[in-house]
Amino acid sequence: MGNKLGRKRCVVDEKYTKPQGLYQHKDVDHKKLRKLILDSKLAPCYPGGDDCRCDLEECPICFLYYPSLNRSRCCMKGICTECFLQMNTPNSTLPSQCPFCKTFNYAVEYRGVKTKEEKGLEQIEEQRVIDAKIRMRRKEIQDEEERMQRRQEMSSSSRIFEPTEIGYASGTGMPVITLITFF
Repeated sequence: MGNKLGRKRCVVDEKYTKPQGLYQHKDVDHKKLRKLILDSKLAPCYPGGDDCRCDLEECPICFLYYPSLNRSRCCMKGICTECFLQMNTPNSTLPSQCPFCKTFNYAVEYRGVKTKEEKGLEQIEEQRVIDAKIRMRRKEIQDEEERMQRRQEMSSSSRIFEPTEIGYASGTGMPVITLITFF
């Protein structure tokens, strides 16, 4: 009755509706894959590149760069279509697991190319993670220095006993340890 709200159908070159040969895909239904790509439910199968440019996204599985990636529904991590096809084998009896957060029933969605705002938010988040790692490392170093200082204070203020000779008491067969005390 009313207008259907949904994603705008994306115009994709026919050559990007089938895998580009990154992996051997034996069980892929090419008609279904083509339909999913043309309906903007999966990212086109662009050939991956080695060049890192600001307008490309890196797939964290194959480490190649693409104009756009699919997003994991569970944790929103990006993945190229060919890597997703490798993860999501159609004839498997076991549910596939997210390669990033290990959630079962792994699924992806395609949202198109990231906007500048999304890229900016991602950079801010990455910087926060880097800052947190730096703070954690500084705290670890400080804690280790404090532990070493306490050990040094303990060793200089207490007696240390070291065994120097082990013998047997005559007739008893019991060991006797001679200790030397250091101050």
